[in-house]
Amino acid sequence: IITVLGALIMGLLLGTLAGMSKGVKSSIFNHVLDLALTIPSLLLAIIIVAILGPGLQNTTWAIMLALLPQFVHGIRNAIAEQLNQDYVVAYRLDGANNWQVFSRIIMPNIWERLTLMATMALSTATLDIAALGFLGLGAQAPSAEWGAIIGDSLDLIYIAPVSVAVPGLLIFMAVLSVNLVGDGLRNAAKKRREN
Repeated sequence: IITVLGALIMGLLLGTLAGMSKGVKSSIFNHVLDLALTIPSLLLAIIIVAILGPGLQNTTWAIMLALLPQFVHGIRNAIAEQLNQDYVVAYRLDGANNWQVFSRIIMPNIWERLTLMATMALSTATLDIAALGFLGLGAQAPSAEWGAIIGDSLDLIYIAPVSVAVPGLLIFMAVLSVNLVGDGLRNAAKKRREN
């Protein structure tokens, strides 16, 4: 959760700067963002952990930085979509500056999308953390991490299959529950929009 919140806050800052800017600055930022989005989040996290070294704190930073391009892209698109609306133009004609437009118009309108992006990123982060732990790049031995438990118990799969099945089932249940919460939030937001 801390990883996703950190990526969301940094993504909100960078996405807002990218969405509200225009011209050459926006074009360069978009090209760098497109380049970052071509690298899968798990591969990017593995590269970052390989540079920083294994451990829980480095894994947290790696996943946070790996999720960042997705948040920046989604927030930039949401802000650009809102800036093209007539009510934003009308609010600017009333004399509103960029901060007023962002805080009073754009942020309330993209809040639902931010919540949905955060729930989807939470399931991705759970899988990425488990994968890094399985590869031995995540949390180290004294701390209990599901991916590391599966990786350590892989030699015992024929003797004690429960030692691999239980952490795998827990990862599955965690990701499934986060996705179900995300679907519930999406349905609630859709009903709220319709009313």
